[in-house]
Amino acid sequence: MGKRRHAGHDEGGAHGGSWKIALADLMTVLMVFFLVMWLTSIVDPEKREAFVDNVLGKGEKVAIDEESVVKIAPVETMDFKPPISSDEIRNSMSTVNPADIDIQETRDEIVITLRSDSFFESGRANINDRTRESLENLGESLIGRGQKIEITGYTDNLPINNFQFPSNWELSAARAGTVARTFIYMGVDERLISIVGKAANDSIAPNDTAYGRSLNRRVIIKIDKKRVES
Repeated sequence: MGKRRHAGHDEGGAHGGSWKIALADLMTVLMVFFLVMWLTSIVDPEKREAFVDNVLGKGEKVAIDEESVVKIAPVETMDFKPPISSDEIRNSMSTVNPADIDIQETRDEIVITLRSDSFFESGRANINDRTRESLENLGESLIGRGQKIEITGYTDNLPINNFQFPSNWELSAARAGTVARTFIYMGVDERLISIVGKAANDSIAPNDTAYGRSLNRRVIIKIDKKRVES
């Protein structure tokens, strides 16, 4: 009899402890229920829907107080950089021989002149390995600037006629296009880039000497100082 009473006491103790857990669960459910009822009473349908979307990770952020629902506008991230400066361009092209590049600045644009003989293989539009990294560095520096870029290729007046380039027009345009593709490959928005091929037009030196012709073989990159409004 004593043993049975002891066993009965143990069972009653276990049963008596479990009701506390059940009560705690019930209180939690009631608290959530009254919280939902409170929110329902103070929030109109549209704001309540916005609150639900916020809880689910959708829509605008909504903060709730006892008076009203206050919408907190999402923070706009700065996905662009300020317009590039001449100093930044010089730093990105610092490995280029100063005799092979010229950087000028006007009121409206920055003008970069590249000597074609130093940047391209003779009679071709391929960038040589020695200067490829410099152009890639420049392209990387132009990412996110929102500035228009015009790239113009020029040749001397000696005619070219091969399978790839029937004339200097095609060669000058192809060299401008190569620079443009390098920038785009590095991440510059292609919508900001335009290319022009001018062949032997707008010479800056006489074409009757080898030195003069070398000066005329060039690519000019014009970078607008103003950002394009998106």
